[in-house]
Amino acid sequence: MATFLLLANNRTKLTNDCFNCIFLTQFIQSHYIKIIKCNPGEKMLLLRSSYKAIVASIFLLFSQNSFAEQKSQEQIINKIEHLSIPYAKTKVTIDGDINDDEWSQALSIELNIVNDPWHNKPSPVKTTAKIFENGDTIYISFIAQDPNPEEIIAYLGDRDTRLQDDVVGIKLDTYNNRRLSYELFVNPYGSQIDRIKNELTGDVNSAWDGMWQSFGKRTATGYQVEMAVPYHALNFADTDEEKTWAIEFIRLYPRDSRLRISHIPLDRDNDCWLCQIPEAKGFKHAKTGNNLTITPAVVASKNDTRDIYNPQDEWHNDNDTEAGVDLRWGINANTLLNVTVNPDFSTVESDAGQLSVNKTYSLFYQEARPFFVENSDYFSSNFNLVYTRNIADPDYGAKLTGTNDNHTYGAFISHDTETNFIVPGNTGSRLRSLNEESHSGAFKYRYDFSEDFSLGAISTLRKSDSYQNTVAGINTKYKMDDSNAILAQVVHSNSDDSIQESADLADQAVKLSYEHNSEYWSVNVEHQKIGKDFRADLGFMPKADYQDEKLLVDRYFYSEGDSFWQEAKLSGQWQIKHNENGELLEKSLTSSFTIDGPKLSRFDIMFTYADKIGLRENELAQLNGGSAAIEFDDSIDGNTDRFTEKLLTMFAYMKPTRYLYGELYFSFGKKIDYQNNRLADYQEIYANTRLNPTSHLEIDFSYTYETLDTSQGNVYDANLVELRVSYQFDVNSYLKLNVVYYDVDKNLANNPLAYSKTNSDISTQLIYSYKLNPQTVFFLGYSDNSYQDDDLTKLRRGERTLFTKVSYAWMP
Repeated sequence: MATFLLLANNRTKLTNDCFNCIFLTQFIQSHYIKIIKCNPGEKMLLLRSSYKAIVASIFLLFSQNSFAEQKSQEQIINKIEHLSIPYAKTKVTIDGDINDDEWSQALSIELNIVNDPWHNKPSPVKTTAKIFENGDTIYISFIAQDPNPEEIIAYLGDRDTRLQDDVVGIKLDTYNNRRLSYELFVNPYGSQIDRIKNELTGDVNSAWDGMWQSFGKRTATGYQVEMAVPYHALNFADTDEEKTWAIEFIRLYPRDSRLRISHIPLDRDNDCWLCQIPEAKGFKHAKTGNNLTITPAVVASKNDTRDIYNPQDEWHNDNDTEAGVDLRWGINANTLLNVTVNPDFSTVESDAGQLSVNKTYSLFYQEARPFFVENSDYFSSNFNLVYTRNIADPDYGAKLTGTNDNHTYGAFISHDTETNFIVPGNTGSRLRSLNEESHSGAFKYRYDFSEDFSLGAISTLRKSDSYQNTVAGINTKYKMDDSNAILAQVVHSNSDDSIQESADLADQAVKLSYEHNSEYWSVNVEHQKIGKDFRADLGFMPKADYQDEKLLVDRYFYSEGDSFWQEAKLSGQWQIKHNENGELLEKSLTSSFTIDGPKLSRFDIMFTYADKIGLRENELAQLNGGSAAIEFDDSIDGNTDRFTEKLLTMFAYMKPTRYLYGELYFSFGKKIDYQNNRLADYQEIYANTRLNPTSHLEIDFSYTYETLDTSQGNVYDANLVELRVSYQFDVNSYLKLNVVYYDVDKNLANNPLAYSKTNSDISTQLIYSYKLNPQTVFFLGYSDNSYQDDDLTKLRRGERTLFTKVSYAWMP
């Protein structure tokens, strides 16, 4: 109550807005109750009419408030029309010493505006940026002053790991089309963070690694940074004329709140921040030069395996040495060709652990392999049609990406020694593997008619001797104004799988969404329909025979003046799902409240009420070993049981000191026990702490506990423990230890389908790395894996690997 009173004192409009939100919630709940009480035929009519009524009510609700509150562009102060980037025949030594002679011809820019979470208020600290270019390289420097330099948050770290530190950097749109932007940041020790932001989809490609230089140095009055970004690391229009890009200079200043300090104001009623950054004119002499990088690599490994169920079995050795090569050729500043032959990904760090117990859909894992990561944003669309983790063990691949005027295109092809794909459904999905080689490929094209309207086409292919899947479709985004946009995608798939009982499967998938994002309101209305026989085997689309209507409304509140909180959000979501025949799969209501607090903290509480179905009778029979005798029936009504889930979830994080970060997640309530087709009491606890006792050492520990219980007793207890310890010698080299322990204990007396009481797994990985740049690297590592079930009295190691890799980026 105190929180809400405080919010009311800070925003006089809060009372009326809460009354509006309460009215909307009551309206939705009353319709929800009516729907539950209706017979199936009446439900469909009432659901459709209710959906339209709710959408109309939401539109009226936010339009009465948000549209009235929107500011004209003329009200934005200090708006910068453009920057003129100087050209100077000077080369800077990147050592953190900002020499007046080297930087005498640079453009100087003061970062004096906090545009988030404060709304365009004066900065509490002084920051000066400088920039110029010499035809080969863009040079940027920052002098970041701090009245209390001992409070600076900064540690040595591997690339892309220190974004939560004090950092300075730039946001750069080299085509000035407000579609993609490079984001390059550096912390006070010189650790780099680089990524690519896709404004159309909102996706951030943090795994992209450009080849650029930086150096950071702490001083008595703060810190200073120098950056050198060669043109061969960027894509841009290759002309001999003056170029117009867009650039923003940024300082992230984490203290009680994380302040985003810039040289420009931002309008909260304009969802596109990239659209608001000023143009930068110059770069007339910009040339990529001989933009060719050839990276040969040699990998040696010693792999040992043994039968863990045979105590007498000895280790079996498999020593292997292989060579591979990667080629990166900037054909011109617009077009990039990547080729890889016999790539090795053994040095990629282990995935973050996830609990799979009581999950019916496939788990999603981030891509980290360099070949697939670079320019992966060129293949993104409303549906996730390109999920390269499906490509398990490629032995070669080629990728071409580029932008020319209003045209953006990308294509890749690879050959995989395995064939893995997801078979989707509306109650769950499964992973299928074929013991045969396959080819995978994708093509994506986009044409930008204007800054507000884009139209694209995409196609994907998976093909082996006995199997083929093709997908083709179009997608579009139309931005009606600064706050409102419509996104749509229509795709068609065709699958021919001679191993399956059914062949020549063809179907469509459609997704349509409306988005409103302004200072006080965020609204998302979405409809998607995925056909029963639709499959996107190169993508991550685990659902089929599925249609979904969703409405999400967020109301934002902001503090005024000095306050213990900066921003709060009140959210509500209504969602309903059917199969293609109109049979109900799920209907749910979710409400949540989020508030930022002191010490870089956030607290979130969420309540979910959902009517859902369990697994089909034949799916349950298959779990019990009857798959050969049971004919599959995909109907819902009369073939499934319905349950009501009620869950309360709380999440919080805080950084109480500059050395320590912690987060806590807790969820409890009623949840479906899918394997036993019943409702059970559910609890999940997740805790994470990250400690930096020195500028070199980081200890990251997380623990997840999940349990399911019924009136007959416990169903299972699941534990996931992760320990990741990193010692960073300098910005180039580190030693890392990763340990992941997974344990599930099932009560066989209350879990009749379980075949083992204990299932435990522990994997360890130790890696030393030296990286001169993202391609010139040396790795030396060890990994192993141990397993235990009811047939083993303790964890027994069954695999161990010693490996090393050397690669060198040669730029002729």
